Amino acid sequence: MIPVSAVKGHQGKKWHLPHHGVYHPQKKLQVVFDSAAEYGGTSLNRQLIQGPDLTNTLVGVLVQFREEKVAVMSDIEAMFSQVRILVNYMDYQRFLWWPNGETNNPLREYRMKVHIFGATSSPSCTNNALKMTAEQSNEKTIENTIKRNFYVDDILKSVVTIDEGHQLAGNLIKTCKTGGFKLTKFNIRSYSRRR
Repeated sequence: MIPVSAVKGHQGKKWHLPHHGVYHPQKKLQVVFDSAAEYGGTSLNRQLIQGPDLTNTLVGVLVQFREEKVAVMSDIEAMFSQVRILVNYMDYQRFLWWPNGETNNPLREYRMKVHIFGATSSPSCTNNALKMTAEQSNEKTIENTIKRNFYVDDILKSVVTIDEGHQLAGNLIKTCKTGGFKLTKFNIRSYSRRR
């Protein structure tokens, strides 16, 4: 909930995001914020700067992925939600919520403290945070792997042996954790290359 001292917003400026729930039988409720929703002829996305495209090309990641015979794959859990935004910008990501989903209760006002999926600036900001995490690594191999083998939140890397794959996975987990990124759904397996 928004602290009483921040209810008016930074210099009186704030934006409320419409949102809805997405339900999946095997997953928990996911709240989706609509930063493209318009009010008064504008939207949050129209006011945000996109920033540079720091996403690796899918073709480039896939070509490198086929270099060796052992595949290492993983995913960053809720990547955008791992990167915080500055306090001054949190008021542009406000939303209203009924406690426990009870519409008889008074509405409460909240604000997102992290980048949201669908916001124009989120991909550039989160990719930049990931690349900065890579640069803090003491190992050039890990730095290069993070910078070159991620496609958005998925890593696809190939190595020579299963043991090398496990060692790489451990080092990636440790390095990504320093930036607040949690790697999940690891899959390390050997496959035969067709020539």
